[in-house]
Amino acid sequence: MTYIGIDISKATFVAAFPVERGYRTETFQNDTKGIRRFISKLSSDTHHCVMEATGNYCFLLLYLLDKAGIRASLVNPNNSL
Repeated sequence: MTYIGIDISKATFVAAFPVERGYRTETFQNDTKGIRRFISKLSSDTHHCVMEATGNYCFLLLYLLDKAGIRASLVNPNNSL
């Protein structure tokens, strides 16, 4: 499984793709067109997206990831260990 970390804001989101040494980041528009461009880079067999719960900014992304069959986790930032 390859985990993709996502940082979401109102207008955009940044995805961190693992590479041999660290991560490569790419910014996408937080709208249907930008999300579909992001999803086109993923495989339902190998990718799992992980993002912080940031109000309602993540819901369209979560919905479209689910429709595409891509695993996704929404993490509570207030969850202290």
